[in-house]
Amino acid sequence: MQTIIEKYNQEVDDLPRIHQESGGGNARNASGLVYENLIKRTCDNLGLDAKKNDYVKTEEVNGYCLKNLQVDWHVYNNGVMTKAIESKTYLDACYLKRAILDFIELDQSPDVSDNVEYAIFAGQNACGDAPFAYYPAFFKKITGKDVKIFFVNPQRKRSSKRAIYKAEHRKDFDIDNTVYNSFIQWLQE
Repeated sequence: MQTIIEKYNQEVDDLPRIHQESGGGNARNASGLVYENLIKRTCDNLGLDAKKNDYVKTEEVNGYCLKNLQVDWHVYNNGVMTKAIESKTYLDACYLKRAILDFIELDQSPDVSDNVEYAIFAGQNACGDAPFAYYPAFFKKITGKDVKIFFVNPQRKRSSKRAIYKAEHRKDFDIDNTVYNSFIQWLQE
């Protein structure tokens, strides 16, 4: 796992350059990819197949069905989807709400097994206490399942003054090995 974390660190270290050369939009995109890449490399290392753009259909409602439902990573073990993971650099209330709705739709999809588990993998928490308590509870009420939330950076609460692309705050974005190992354990369950 050390090389996976080393690659993550290299990508985080490159963010100030991307921000300076290409601006905020490209830096935001690159910072999101840092976490998505970390998830993908971790799954690959564990022998799991993490698929991006792995579209499934929604439950049919009044004759309507969407066929483009997905979250960042659908994780398969021996060809069977076992996990669904949404990834964020900063998890705010809007992203949390959207992830929960997507998870509910996935959970109710005829294409998704009842055994699939759901998680949000994020660097830092930018969500208020009330939405952070409400949306996972709402997910539990609708599905009967828990959603796991992993904040993998030691500075778990976001500060807009300490952005990931600012080199002087690099240590805020180191990987918390305890949380990362919990994520690995969850993937293997």
